[in-house]
Amino acid sequence: MTRRFLPLMALVPFVALATSQIPHTVSQRAAASDRVAVVEVVERKTVSDPADPRRIKTHTQLQVRENVRGTGPSSVTLVQLGGTLGQQAFIIPGDAEFTVGERALVFLHCTAPERCYLVAMGEGKLPIVDGDKVVVHDMVTEEYSRRPLRELIAELRALPAGKVRGPAAPAAPGGTR
Repeated sequence: MTRRFLPLMALVPFVALATSQIPHTVSQRAAASDRVAVVEVVERKTVSDPADPRRIKTHTQLQVRENVRGTGPSSVTLVQLGGTLGQQAFIIPGDAEFTVGERALVFLHCTAPERCYLVAMGEGKLPIVDGDKVVVHDMVTEEYSRRPLRELIAELRALPAGKVRGPAAPAAPGGTR
């Protein structure tokens, strides 16, 4: 059986590995974030790695409309593995999709002030719909609900200070972030 399978694997250009996450709350996502913000998607482009053209990433330009927790530049580039470039498509299961013009509440881990990644992959994006409702996924019950944006922002801002990590966060006792 192995001998038949290995030649077949040699023909497959990409092998996607399964992803899984431990269920966590919106508050826990915020605690793991450098920045939480209401954003609008301005641009998306997929690029290949010059060192290995088979490796592609999607860069999404986000205009920050409101900082909820943490601060930083008014525009950030969200980097995600995969995307579609010409005939090549590499989709990461469980990651968020973005479209130009949409608004969302995002939970970001930023490696530089203007370069960020989503916390918790697809769970790091909460779409804003109907003008002022946020679509929230309960990872424990697997149910979705719509919550007023202002209510969720108030809840996230009321979290204890010092939970947000990153250069804009207040230092924790002992001088660590």
